[in-house]
Amino acid sequence: MENLQKKVVLITGGGTGIGKATASAFIKKGATVVITGRRQAVLEQTTQELGTQSYAIAGDVSKNGEPSRIIEEVISKFGRLDVLVNNAGTGSMGPLSETTDEVIESIYRTNVFAPLALIREATTHLAKNKGAVINISSVTSSGLMPGVAAYASSKAAVDHATRLLAAELGPMGIRVNAVAPGLTDTDITADVKSNEQMLGMIISQTPMGRLGEPKDIANAVLLFADNRAGWITGQCVQAGGGYLL
Repeated sequence: MENLQKKVVLITGGGTGIGKATASAFIKKGATVVITGRRQAVLEQTTQELGTQSYAIAGDVSKNGEPSRIIEEVISKFGRLDVLVNNAGTGSMGPLSETTDEVIESIYRTNVFAPLALIREATTHLAKNKGAVINISSVTSSGLMPGVAAYASSKAAVDHATRLLAAELGPMGIRVNAVAPGLTDTDITADVKSNEQMLGMIISQTPMGRLGEPKDIANAVLLFADNRAGWITGQCVQAGGGYLL
């Protein structure tokens, strides 16, 4: 894989889990990584762990104006942006009949509005360096699973936006792809992991026979960011060990 020195990478939801692992993977390849998240203390702890090649911007990407502010700060601080990883996400499990308007709106603002707004604000800067966008989707975006209608449909929107924007931004030299994790061992999946019956069912239906690790997803993101993937765009690739194929 190419050395990513002088490249600047922005990762939303970069303080923990998949985002943190992805930040670490990019730094090991020489990139400068900017992470965002809502919790200042978590971001500060993560940047201390990641070292001097990391920089944190606290903010809620689901709020109007925040994507623009974050992109502006990245450019003001580093003068360029090469890779955007839309990793921040939220969701809930339960029947739609018990899902409130507030939950549906929160899911769509974080999972759909934020990536679209960030890509819009980043386009001019990514075009200067023939950059890449990697959206984090989910295997539920195409698989059938009860109790996740709001979340899974939001990720299906991410998948289709990935394809649409690949066509729209390709003439500018920007590639847009998505990585769709299966169940991954992070804090956000604590409820599923604590349910032994559900956990066992998911693992039994995963051909690779285990939970995903954050580094598994980080490695897939790195593949799409590499210039050797320069002829790949508009793809939504599962990184879930075969679950819900």
